Amino acid sequence: MTNPLDQNGENKGGNRIEGGIDAVVIGAGADGLAASAYLGKAGLRTVLVGAGPELGGRIAAREIAPGVTGIDGEHLITVLDPDVISELDLYRYGVEFAARRLDTTYFFENGGVLRFDGDLTQAALLNLDDDSDREALEAFMGDVLETAAFLRPAFHGGGYKGPGGDKQRALEKAVGQAPPEMAARIQRYLYATAEDILRARFEDSQLRTLLLAETSFRSAAAPHEPFSFMSLLRRYAGEAAGLQGAAAYAKGGAVSIIDALRRAAQGAKVDMRAAAPVKSILIEGDRVAGVVMDDGGQLRAPIVLAAIDARKVFQDMIGPGVIDIGLQRILTARRPEIASARMQIILKGVAQDEATRKNMMRRLVYAPSPEALSKAFMDARAGRVPERVIVEAVFPTALDEGAALDKRQVMSVMAHPLPFDEAPDADRREAIRSAILDSIEMFAAGFSGRIEVEDLRLTNDDAAAADAHMAAYAAKPDVLQQWALAAAVTGGPRISGFYFCGPEAQIGAGLSCAAGRAAAKAALRAYKKGAA
Repeated sequence: MTNPLDQNGENKGGNRIEGGIDAVVIGAGADGLAASAYLGKAGLRTVLVGAGPELGGRIAAREIAPGVTGIDGEHLITVLDPDVISELDLYRYGVEFAARRLDTTYFFENGGVLRFDGDLTQAALLNLDDDSDREALEAFMGDVLETAAFLRPAFHGGGYKGPGGDKQRALEKAVGQAPPEMAARIQRYLYATAEDILRARFEDSQLRTLLLAETSFRSAAAPHEPFSFMSLLRRYAGEAAGLQGAAAYAKGGAVSIIDALRRAAQGAKVDMRAAAPVKSILIEGDRVAGVVMDDGGQLRAPIVLAAIDARKVFQDMIGPGVIDIGLQRILTARRPEIASARMQIILKGVAQDEATRKNMMRRLVYAPSPEALSKAFMDARAGRVPERVIVEAVFPTALDEGAALDKRQVMSVMAHPLPFDEAPDADRREAIRSAILDSIEMFAAGFSGRIEVEDLRLTNDDAAAADAHMAAYAAKPDVLQQWALAAAVTGGPRISGFYFCGPEAQIGAGLSCAAGRAAAKAALRAYKKGAA
């Protein structure tokens, strides 16, 4: 098939109409790449179109200083769908982990420190002096991991019906099939606040504090609100490098996952086109018929998968005249209040001793006190930058030999919660920068004096890079609202041959690809029945 890009990468399609295509995938991020690879592997003639000049969406390598490359998007792998890895053979296409289960160190406001040789899923290795605290954590994590593993299909299933055609929502189906003890536990966890669950299970205040931070990190649900505990279950339903609940660092950073997905799509003979923005989705009667490109050209196909944000798809590409009022209300009523931020920092000097180097090969988490954390959520929702935020930090140059520098270190930081800003000005960006650095100073005194370069990435920066509405990259609400949103965007409008796998179809934060897999498999089931 001829690619309507000239040798300079510019779209020269004009008003050309291309046929002979089985499926078009809109969006060249992780889910779009995964979905297209599934379709191509099944033998469908698939075209993947991305609006940006590069494949990968918000996850991309970028020079943050002369000679130093940073990775935008995710810095750790926690929820990457294991089915995507195995079914697309991503290890063969280059996925490799520099660290499979990162050791974790937690820092607290009072100067206390807890170190794990591994992570919370290996609670027995925690440096707790009190055996009762260790036993309480082991029992708690056993319950959480078991429940999270049971709910994994509900977290991954989106709103698409399964092979048996069951239209029940994934959560209702999971609870209905659970043994009585598991069903009761799910019901208890489902409606509870994180604070209530943790207060009932732990006497040790540091354990409660670090678990509140883990629960609240990257979620818009404050720990004192109903349904907030489910965020922790979503986190520990995930896998990294085959290990449930682990946090892993991919060799080369998260962009190496994108590279592997791209190679898998290439191996499946997917026609991938960058710098090819879509203007609208063609609908004829109640069926999809392809897409109209920005330049007026058309790609005719009986299957279209959209792997970009829902508002752009349903309001801009399909149009309010086609979608029902309920979906319109859901898309327009959503008012994000909480966001996260990412900062990549270049530090002068490298570790000179083995103890420091070992500590840098960890995941470092600053956990504010429960009171400070609750205040941080209240401040962020009121549009104020909190004084203290949760900080998760890693040193890519220590974890990945291929990223090492001679006389400098790169530190990658994610901070939460912060206010959601449509257009943050210079003063707002400076306030966020100061809050992040002040929180890091709580466990690394004098840190700011070693900074050579810093690169702050806010929600609006990610949205601009992906040509998306900002709401798609805000912190996600409680898990119940996420399930409802995922069901709405994947279940409607009722257009034969159309499937959605954008950010709103994913439950929880992080690089997953489960939404792309679910949409592609739903499309393939319909295609095989002759009703794409």
